[in-house]
Amino acid sequence: MMMSQCIRGLSSPHLRKQLIQVRSVAIFNTRRKIQQRARTLNLADHTQYDYIKDNIAEILADRVTDINREFPVILDLGCGKGHIYKHLNQYITPHLIECDTCKELLELPRQPTEFRREEVLLAEEDTLPFEDNSVDMVISNLWMHWVNDLPKLFREVERVLVPDGVFLGSMFASDTIYQLRVSLQQAELERTGGISSHVSPFVTAQDIGGLLNAAKFCMLTIDGEDVTVGYPDLYFILKELQGMGESGSLISNPTVIRRDVLTGAAAIYHALYHTTDDGDGSNNTTSTALPLTFNVLYFIGWKRSSVQGVPKPRGSQNASFQDMDMIMNPGSGDDRGSPTTK
Repeated sequence: MMMSQCIRGLSSPHLRKQLIQVRSVAIFNTRRKIQQRARTLNLADHTQYDYIKDNIAEILADRVTDINREFPVILDLGCGKGHIYKHLNQYITPHLIECDTCKELLELPRQPTEFRREEVLLAEEDTLPFEDNSVDMVISNLWMHWVNDLPKLFREVERVLVPDGVFLGSMFASDTIYQLRVSLQQAELERTGGISSHVSPFVTAQDIGGLLNAAKFCMLTIDGEDVTVGYPDLYFILKELQGMGESGSLISNPTVIRRDVLTGAAAIYHALYHTTDDGDGSNNTTSTALPLTFNVLYFIGWKRSSVQGVPKPRGSQNASFQDMDMIMNPGSGDDRGSPTTK
């Protein structure tokens, strides 16, 4: 599923080199993706498709509040409909810059707030039109998985951040919508004798770590979770992905899937992954759901600064972890070797 999976077993220096080589090749049709995202606003109630991005945005905003410092300027990279904007207030930042490649999403009206909001349209997805050392935090919510040149974008983020600035983000990763990928591949293989990559490639945690290190970020933290949502059938899933603006946008593959392949994929999806829910127990009715998994990676990196703590050289310690109990409780005596009786 992932272009980057072929290099995740390499050592860190090779990984960084390979990432730069692989991601510098355009695999996404950026213009088509902008059009897809803009067309979501034409749907009758486009906000009903925002549940994944709104939920992850709330988690990111909560992580911002966990950092005990002020952020005079926060840059929301790939802001979309303002998912991060909804969860910020004047106590977190007095100035939020929302930037995106899609003009229609930037111009979508927001609820009024107490902090200053600024709009910036990106002419290029991997080039930030800001001065060096001008932003205190860059935050990005489920947008960067469509960027062709991630190494360049990460370097741009590091450039615009002030020293000791924060880069906080989330990305779809690894096995995101793997159920759909497997079903489409099996159906296409049975009917055409070959397979196409209808599902876009995603990064892994190793890729994110390599990208952050290559861009000279430090004190990295990366974690993730699986968000699984149940849908009635394959066609409903495709409609939901379209409403989210997450339809495929690969340059090398056709945008239309053959009808017989879709029919076969629907049957395979149901056979492999369907789950049965017995409801609340009040009656004998049951419902069948097709699970779709969104693998989300969260990461945080800090721009290097002289004010940051530096670890002491290896071997300079004057105590052992084995002595921790004695150090913390000096009056308890040394009973580390006492046997335990049952």
